[in-house]
Amino acid sequence: MVLPTFENLKPDKQNRIRNSLLNEFSNYPLAEAQVARIVSNAGISRGAFYKYFEDLTDAYNYIFDIAMFQIHQEMPKTPNASNVDEYVESIRHFVSGTDKKGYKDLIEKHYRYNEGFLGSEPTKLRLSDDSYSTWAVTVLYHQTVRDIVLDPVNIEQRIEQLRKVLRKAY
Repeated sequence: MVLPTFENLKPDKQNRIRNSLLNEFSNYPLAEAQVARIVSNAGISRGAFYKYFEDLTDAYNYIFDIAMFQIHQEMPKTPNASNVDEYVESIRHFVSGTDKKGYKDLIEKHYRYNEGFLGSEPTKLRLSDDSYSTWAVTVLYHQTVRDIVLDPVNIEQRIEQLRKVLRKAY
């Protein structure tokens, strides 16, 4: 979690630091990232970095959370019988959104290297009757996004695969 001292910085300085973080984590996996490059690129001291973030992992989580928030803003919440095509097309929107907003390399590094490096948590367990299909669709959706980011050449086949499964479910 970003430390309160970061939130008190002027917007221009925050943007410089965010851009430096995005540059570092878009070009290097978390295991190879360096505070030295980040602070040099941002024009801040090493000591200042540690006033804003606990460590590199904290800085990575901060910039990754920003990327996820911005990319997910326009996506439908859950699929239903009337929005399967819209829901599936939101994958295309997600992938193009990562490109347009400058997050493509960050997301690719996340799936290829950082996700395993950071570890992962199980999905939330929900036990109501209607939550089973929501859980299954969410897992399939995220796996499809991951597959497309790691193998963009097969985007159409991946999207069609998900569309067929959802149409059968709804």
